[in-house]
Amino acid sequence: MHSTSSTDPDSISEALFDALPDVVFFVKDRTGRYMRVNQTFADRCASGDKARLVGRLPSEVFPADLAVSYARQDATVISTGRRVDHQLELHIYPGGRAGWCLTTKIPVKDKSGAVCGVAGISRDLNAPGSKPSGMAELASAMRFIKQNFKTSIRIEDVARLAGLSVYQLEQRTQKIFQLSPLQLIHRMRLDEATRMLRETKSSLADIAFDTGWCDQSAFTRHFSRYVGMSPGRYRALQAAKK
Repeated sequence: MHSTSSTDPDSISEALFDALPDVVFFVKDRTGRYMRVNQTFADRCASGDKARLVGRLPSEVFPADLAVSYARQDATVISTGRRVDHQLELHIYPGGRAGWCLTTKIPVKDKSGAVCGVAGISRDLNAPGSKPSGMAELASAMRFIKQNFKTSIRIEDVARLAGLSVYQLEQRTQKIFQLSPLQLIHRMRLDEATRMLRETKSSLADIAFDTGWCDQSAFTRHFSRYVGMSPGRYRALQAAKK
């Protein structure tokens, strides 16, 4: 374990995350190998020994189906440089039992600005147990929204496909994300819209269409409300930074 007296920022971060029993923390290199982990991760997957995780791939730590999902997610962050926020997924607890968590991953960049790895945290939502949590159904709903947010989505259809009532879906998303299902859809659309405003020269009308808004007016209205400025102003500010 690294000394808590170190002034190295990475060591300090690791030491702080060591104190959180409900959060898994990790840093990986470009190949997906673990470079740093917190004590919670080690306790759950390496009998408390961090050294047994450092240098290993997810496929050497987790069951195959979970490892493939984690590795694919890492590759996306590294190849695009875009973060993953509040991804609902399964994680492993002591004894090999599974429980639900929210995972956030960000790209790690070197001094030249190139992506050289991934850092992330996974925060527990519920401890494993026999009582149904409803998280599997919510995960199913989130997958559907993520795959279809660029199209017209009815909340009733999302709930039905997830095997939930609209009320149950509303309750779960509000509890976990502090957002309604409709707000989640809006957030995903706006995340993609901000990316397109930064990285493409598409017109505002095309961006509105490509991100699921009924027209440019609705896109502009929602963007301004959530982001605090118009899409045109946001694009201009991003262009000025280059």
